[in-house]
Amino acid sequence: MMRGLLFLALVLSACGALLQPGYASNMVLQRAPQQAILAGNGLTAGAAIIVNFNGRNGTATASANGAWNYSLPATPAGGPYNITVYSGSSQQQLTNVLFGDVILCSGQSNMEFKMSQIFSNETYLNAAANYPDIRVLHNYNGNWQVSSKAALSSFSAVCYLSALNTYNTSRIPLGLLQATVGGTRIELWSPPGTQSNCYGYDIPNFFSLYNTRIAPFIPQRISAVIWYQGESNVNGAGVYNCQLSNLVRSWRANFGYDDSLPWFVVQLAGWPSGNNRALSGQRQAEKNVADTVPNVSIYTAADLHDRLSTFGNIHPRNKEPIGLRISNGLLNKLYNKNLVSAGASFNKVESVRIIANNSAVNITLTISFVADQTSQGLTIRKTNCSDPEISAYCSNLFEISVQTAGAAAVPTKWIAVQQYSLQNGMLVLSTVIPVNSSYTGWRYAWEDIPPMVLYNAANYPTLPYQSQAPSLFPSDGYYTMEYISYGYGIGYRNGSVVQGVQLSVVPRINPVWLFQADSDHFGTLRHNSTGLYLTTSGVNCSLVSLEPKSGQNNQRWFMINTGLDDLRYSIYNSVCGWKVLNNNCNPALNVNLTVDALGGCSIWSLNRIASALPSTTTSHSTTTSHSTTTSHSTTTSRSTILQTTTQTTAQNITQDITRTTADNDIGTTVLPSGGHLLSSSAIFVCVALFGNECCGVFHSLAAFEESGSGSG
Repeated sequence: MMRGLLFLALVLSACGALLQPGYASNMVLQRAPQQAILAGNGLTAGAAIIVNFNGRNGTATASANGAWNYSLPATPAGGPYNITVYSGSSQQQLTNVLFGDVILCSGQSNMEFKMSQIFSNETYLNAAANYPDIRVLHNYNGNWQVSSKAALSSFSAVCYLSALNTYNTSRIPLGLLQATVGGTRIELWSPPGTQSNCYGYDIPNFFSLYNTRIAPFIPQRISAVIWYQGESNVNGAGVYNCQLSNLVRSWRANFGYDDSLPWFVVQLAGWPSGNNRALSGQRQAEKNVADTVPNVSIYTAADLHDRLSTFGNIHPRNKEPIGLRISNGLLNKLYNKNLVSAGASFNKVESVRIIANNSAVNITLTISFVADQTSQGLTIRKTNCSDPEISAYCSNLFEISVQTAGAAAVPTKWIAVQQYSLQNGMLVLSTVIPVNSSYTGWRYAWEDIPPMVLYNAANYPTLPYQSQAPSLFPSDGYYTMEYISYGYGIGYRNGSVVQGVQLSVVPRINPVWLFQADSDHFGTLRHNSTGLYLTTSGVNCSLVSLEPKSGQNNQRWFMINTGLDDLRYSIYNSVCGWKVLNNNCNPALNVNLTVDALGGCSIWSLNRIASALPSTTTSHSTTTSHSTTTSHSTTTSRSTILQTTTQTTAQNITQDITRTTADNDIGTTVLPSGGHLLSSSAIFVCVALFGNECCGVFHSLAAFEESGSGSG
């Protein structure tokens, strides 16, 4: 690919194109106080370049590799200008150039979603010619186009609508750079090598979309980035939290900016993924980045579902609200406005009131909001529960989690809140919880398609929230585990599990494993009945077998939260370059370690947690039987011992996971049938997610790059 770009540069230079692709007539260059930069390559080392701008000449010299750049004087918003570049007998002229703010819009298919595909598209497209100060460039090697119906029909709707609402207030020219490919994961948009600190997780550098779609815009100056991506990374929220942070920092650094470059993240819209609230975990990862990385703002699309979308229900057509939301953020960041640009934020649980008797326990939570402009005019809106897409979620607007006491406590249980209201500027939740249970946390809009009801006067919704998201890593201690894929376990095909023999996926062999998590987030996997450790062997750690602990250096494993409810983790080997234990969704295959480049069927469940060996651990808790009132500034941590009691059948889970939507953002996988989930002995569940189509997307990237288009 890089050779192709160099060849293109040489051809263009020979034809008189002294500037690199991305610089063309009708473009917008970044206004003062920044200095716009012109850049080119493919010249002879030491070649002189003359830049004529606004009646003055400037000079530059080509480097040893033939590249050059020139900083124009800081120029206020306005124009049009002509710029001419000379070198030897070649010259290139840019005409009708404006100075304003340049915004980079990137991500996958919901950012790629076209203006011609949205609701009310004709209204916007017919008015497009009224905005000649908005210019668009779809991919770096195209031509800049002045706003028109033809130019915008295939341009990003989220990008344009955000800019249109901003321009209507600021009247500053806007240049929009679109760099999008549907169905792509964040790893491919990352500068090579920049994700290796995400707990060792990285992917090979080939087919890097960063190299082909983002790097060619450098060293152009920009004013902001809008990022809408994540659908293809759903099922790995624990890693995505780190990956998105790295992406923001690496792009800023490579463009030559620090944290002063504003970054706007679109929180994923709703669609029925059916994967244990996987979307909620992904949304939380996105919010975590906005909360921890400076100058990153988040704008939710979680309430913008569209089950009837002719482009697949993963692609809602109602992009107008998200464009309006982002525009206020742009006006604040770029033009020093003071507009409400976020929904009300939760502050803390002010009190937990419990009234218990012999037959029931009534609990009331009082929750405060952050005292800032975002909470002004906060209201609870009615939800249209007749909408079949959200009717299943209407009873779960707010939920409270409880821990039931006992010798072996069950996982925290989520109880739907029966009554909710706003009282004196606070949210009050009331419901009934089981006897002998204790409060552990609460959440709001924690569904694939959440019926969101909290909005402020500026039409910004309160973001989905969970007071106790599962830990990225399991806490220290022993986890009793068992691997099963709906009737299949890990064992030796023709006999018992013995030392040094490759393991296979076989029917109804149920070995019990212990995972010991250490304080450094590593741990070991030990087979409970043999005392042998799960380890790797073969070339490049390609096989899985059981060995004694002595002398083995590749028995160290990571477990990272997937973002799925509750306590779902992926298992990675720490020595073998982050290859995930995976059966590739096919029970007939041996269990090997494979590179987790595109996800696959590698989601596992922890079903019992203990601070010591499960056989010697018990747990007891008590609940008062009289009226009590307790105040908390933070929520209580969950019980340290969990044991599954789920009775869900494989048929039901298969029905939940299988989707029939026409999209390419995530794959559709049908689980193997035959057998139900085991219980009582701490079942270790593998949820098959998003396998084959994701691989197809990855192997099709060459075609994407060749054609410059794609779907999903």
